[in-house]
Amino acid sequence: MAISAEETKVETELSSWIDKDVIAQNIMDALREAEVDLTLANGQAVWLDVLYTELPGAIKHSADALVEKGEIN
Repeated sequence: MAISAEETKVETELSSWIDKDVIAQNIMDALREAEVDLTLANGQAVWLDVLYTELPGAIKHSADALVEKGEIN
């Protein structure tokens, strides 16, 4: 399925808007709470796990809920 120029523009804008620092801070906080070494490898492991196992379902659930509530269309 081809992506339109408008969809590409929105995706680029959204990518620029997402705050990577907030994500990194949350990962560091979780590592501290888990009392494990604060290493790049541990942070990457957590983030990749979230990306592959949690994020797709959470995003779909959120989008569906917002549509149902009429907050997005």
